[in-house]
Amino acid sequence: MKVLHLTFAYPTPENPGNGIFVREHVRATAGSNAVALVHLDRGGGSFRIEPIPEEGFPALRVRYPRSRLGYVLHFAGAYAALRRLRRSGFHPDVIHAHFFPAALPPLLLRPLFRAPVVVTEQWSVFLPEDPATLPPSVQRLARFALRRAAFVIPVSDALRRGMIAAGIQARYRVVPNVVDTELFAARPHAPGRPSRLVFVGLLYEAKGVPDLLQAVALLLSQGRDVSLEIVGDGPRRADYEQKARTLGVEHAVVFRGFVSKSEVAHILQSSDLFVLPSLYDNNPNALLEAQACGLPAVASRVGGIPEIIGEDTGLLAVPGDAAALAAAIIEALGDPDRFDRAAIAREARARFGPNAVGALLAEIYAEAREPRSRS
Repeated sequence: MKVLHLTFAYPTPENPGNGIFVREHVRATAGSNAVALVHLDRGGGSFRIEPIPEEGFPALRVRYPRSRLGYVLHFAGAYAALRRLRRSGFHPDVIHAHFFPAALPPLLLRPLFRAPVVVTEQWSVFLPEDPATLPPSVQRLARFALRRAAFVIPVSDALRRGMIAAGIQARYRVVPNVVDTELFAARPHAPGRPSRLVFVGLLYEAKGVPDLLQAVALLLSQGRDVSLEIVGDGPRRADYEQKARTLGVEHAVVFRGFVSKSEVAHILQSSDLFVLPSLYDNNPNALLEAQACGLPAVASRVGGIPEIIGEDTGLLAVPGDAAALAAAIIEALGDPDRFDRAAIAREARARFGPNAVGALLAEIYAEAREPRSRS
């Protein structure tokens, strides 16, 4: 089957961390399908279409500016890229859009695109904990478009429920994010001294990093021997570095910044506990990658996180409560034999590995091509 992936988010030379989770979805489907990719890059300067090299499959990036003509360029760019792919011999059987705005061209211009559309939705704006809201006009557009999709594929059941609450009636199938389980895999591990905590993620308000720093300060004040590595970058990094200094924990906290996937895997494999104190979250890839490495986790009880963490893989904590987070960390570290790292990794591979997710998507693609899916 030929599958065209259409997305707003994808790694670029300027922003290599953007949309890595989309790339993993694309690669998971490439094993049993012929795939192509179109990245709709808003804010990318003057309008142009350029190849994305070294992907191993046909891939185009449409760059266009944010302007009054943004929607026109969005639709025109998507269709122009599709025509270029068709001229090269790629005629998609299914269009897989990532985020509902990317789905608008093939859904609203269906006679031009001539293929059923499935839509993976990642946007936490549909979660009740997320303080952001969509303007009413955008909400109406989302409802109008997505009910015309063959399938809408939220990456967590929490997101599915949120989308239904927002009035988006659709044929839903929940399919989680994907982990490269060859790279992120369990390795022999011995508990460290100090106990090595790790956070991986974008440094912005949603991830609750100030609560994590406060929890580390509480642990150190109690004489606990812990260290923390913060992997990732973002708009609040300087604020969080200052917060660590203000709390007097800078000697125990290392800000790694953005590092390669292989470096992330090595850090996870050599850590004792993954900590994710999100205030709202969906199906965080970093948590899936930690589990694929066999790393137990303490994370907030928000969004789709409780769907990932069970009693054999980690502990859930109250969001926004540094004392509760510190207590959960103490409990998780208190019994080194409580969590079986090899079993955690096996479960992650079975649920989030490319073969598992690719098989789920293959079933959806097949159903999307049935005539009743296009009604």
